[in-house]
Amino acid sequence: MYRDAQLELSVAQAVTSTAASTNYIDLGAAGDAVGTGSTCYLVVRVGTAATAAGAATVTFDLQTDSDPAFGTAVTLFSSGALAKTALTANTWIIQIALPLGLKRYVRLNYTVATGPLTAGTFDAFITNTLDRR
Repeated sequence: MYRDAQLELSVAQAVTSTAASTNYIDLGAAGDAVGTGSTCYLVVRVGTAATAAGAATVTFDLQTDSDPAFGTAVTLFSSGALAKTALTANTWIIQIALPLGLKRYVRLNYTVATGPLTAGTFDAFITNTLDRR
């Protein structure tokens, strides 16, 4: 799988409570031209397994906005609440084609419910290839 540092949203980001990805991507302009000639994908991988004292869940939302402050963010994709038991170490949990409706800026938002998590790290990035293993 091809991974470009310019397209990384999170790199081993520790998530214990609701937070935005460490990085956002500036596409340079709004539009659905990302991946013209080929499809681009949002990929999310669990590094360190998610743990919590209770039954925590994490929802992964791909958000876009015309402003880097994300004051009027639009969610283009939501994973729904994933139980901590599904967030095991070294697991690829999301591999989806980027949806239509992209504005200039893109980020991932992590929503922790019934938490907090006591551990858990995530990688999130955009790529033009997928690992099909």
